[in-house]
Parts: sequence; structure tokens; C-alpha cells
Amino acid sequence: MKTGSACIAPRKRPVQARSKATVDTLIEATAQVLVARGYQGSTTDAVAERAGVSIGTLYQYFANKESLIAALIRNHVEEILATVRDALSRDVNSSLEETLRALIRAGIEAHRINPALHKVLSEQIPREAYPDEAVDVSGKLQTMIEQFLRNRTPHLPQERRYMIAFVVESTIEALTHSAVVETPDWLRYGRLEQEAMKLLGPYLIDAMQ
Repeated sequence: MKTGSACIAPRKRPVQARSKATVDTLIEATAQVLVARGYQGSTTDAVAERAGVSIGTLYQYFANKESLIAALIRNHVEEILATVRDALSRDVNSSLEETLRALIRAGIEAHRINPALHKVLSEQIPREAYPDEAVDVSGKLQTMIEQFLRNRTPHLPQERRYMIAFVVESTIEALTHSAVVETPDWLRYGRLEQEAMKLLGPYLIDAMQ
């Protein structure tokens, strides 16, 4: 049964800088508690204690654990999208090889953002607990990659660009997700990026010409 949006929406939006700082602290504390205790072991009391605020202050902004986690997911997803957007925008005038590396690096950089938290969110949080705007992240990333390809390869048919974006995003997602779960060090030291380049490089060179 899908959780209603009212159950995971914040109780009120912070307006003043102090209120925004409190909410940011609560969301960061939620991430820390989730990583330390897992989804089942996380509670609003534990989040309030980690944030250094009273439970009453927490409840001014969030109704329950689920609304805290939903806010955390929104922030995490936006950070991922911003990372990919920035990585792609930096390489507008680059060579073909640099373009390929930008596509691969963008996907991997997105998963370098707190891999321990990413693991908890992907493995333990029920799908129905995700806010609507955070459900189709892969689709949003594919759209970014397709737009990037449109600027670099206007000669390709739109359907072809869509297919390339789908293959690239799906491949990087599968590789990086497995690395987050099993070997997170590969994300830190560039080893996965090198291997992904060997895998996707020939495909992209052929597809983009």
C-alpha cells in the first residue's frame, strides 16, 4: 500500500535562516542514524538526539520517521542530479574521448556521494516511502545524457540518442550500484571509471559517429 504524500510531506517549510539550519541538521542527522542503525533501527528520538535538538523541535517540522527519510531522499536525489548536470556541463567543448569520460564520470560521481547512505536507501527503504519526485531518477539521468548527446551529435536520430542514453545510464547504474554494495573503494580511487571506460568506450565511439 503506497504511503500517502501527506504522511511523508514536511509539516512546515522553514523560512528563516535559523529554521533552515535546523531542518538541514535534522536531515543530516537522519542520514547518520540510517547508516549507523539501518531503516528498522532508526527512530525520531535517535535523530533528535544526533541533531542535538528536542523531539518537540523535530515534530515542528516532521511528523514521523518516514517524512524525515523522504526529505533526505529528496536532498540526495537532487544532489545526484546536480552532480551529473555539473559534470556534463563542464565538457561542452571537449574532445570525443573527453566526452566519453564525462558521461562515465558523471554517473560514477553521482554514486560517490555518501555510498554508505546510498546502500541503505537502495536496499532498506520501501519503495512506497519514496516521494513521487524521487522515484524515476534513472529516467531523469537518461534525459540529461540524451540532451548532452543532442548538443554533441545533432546528426543522430532522436531515437538513436535515446537508446545510447539508456544503455549508458543503465550500464553505469548497474556497475556503480554493485560497487556501492560490494566494493565501495572502487568508487573512491578511479578504478571503476577506468574499467567502465574500457567497456563503454568502444560502444560510444561507434554509436556517436
